[in-house]
Amino acid sequence: MHIAGTFMMLVISVIFMLFLNGDIGWALIYLIGGTFIASLVIFFISKRHFTAEISELSGVTECGRNVDAEIVLKKTGFCVLPYIELCVDIGSNGLPLKIRTALIFGKERRVSASFKAMHSGLNRVDLTEVVVYDLLGITHKRIKLDQSTQKAVLPQIVEYDGPEILPNTLPSEDEEIEEGLTVLNGGMPGYEHREYVPGDSPRRVNYKLSAKKGKLMVRLDESMGSKSTNLYITENAMPVCCDKAFALASRLVIRGGTVKIAHKGDERSASTPETLDRMREWLAFREFADSPDNGGSDAPPPETAVVFSGSGVITQISTM
Repeated sequence: MHIAGTFMMLVISVIFMLFLNGDIGWALIYLIGGTFIASLVIFFISKRHFTAEISELSGVTECGRNVDAEIVLKKTGFCVLPYIELCVDIGSNGLPLKIRTALIFGKERRVSASFKAMHSGLNRVDLTEVVVYDLLGITHKRIKLDQSTQKAVLPQIVEYDGPEILPNTLPSEDEEIEEGLTVLNGGMPGYEHREYVPGDSPRRVNYKLSAKKGKLMVRLDESMGSKSTNLYITENAMPVCCDKAFALASRLVIRGGTVKIAHKGDERSASTPETLDRMREWLAFREFADSPDNGGSDAPPPETAVVFSGSGVITQISTM
């Protein structure tokens, strides 16, 4: 029902009162008029006595998976709202969602906004507006909100299709590197060891130390920035750059190299399957651009080997 329907019912009640039965006609007028006034009074009181909040999303997921963002409506006083419309935006390129619910019985109402993870990196979900209506649909109020949450999405596993890059590796096995050697005792930084696990590159096995230990030991090299292949993701990079950078990093690590990815002042290195998994999760929590020209292009550090920018453009700066 809306205001035109309410007015039409009043007209019919007046006609009924004048030409058919005065008592019943007046009763209908009082009933409709009273309902009209009660609907407006309850609406104007209720619209001030509730809150709407979108809950934080945690964990990581994969691209294409469904994600449920929960919105919590709470009463803060007398509140009877039979028609509530929640407006949710899923990123700049996603379709807006309109969720209809009510807040009548109980002090709290929880609703889910289900969406599909659109791209790698942080996927933004915004609760932009709440529209409330009275019982008869006579009036409504739009309440603007600025609430958001984000879901971390792992880089997609894709084939690397860029220029050929040779991996930078650790020093060869014949170099004398002892376990636990650090800068503090005069050694080179970054050479620590752990026991070999399936998937490690044979090039990382320290055979001299393995012979002393009686088991295979491999080198860790996450702190050796000068010995890594450095990849840089620019400020204006779109999510596809995340996928391509991880594809190249995976390829170089499998070949026995060490890789460092830098993005917006933060960086992460990988040299083993385990550290590669941690790099993938780190990339899931990066925020990328919505469009190729968003933020412009920034200058990469001088030691960078490969730059990923815009909608997937790859520029080889040096071969290190």
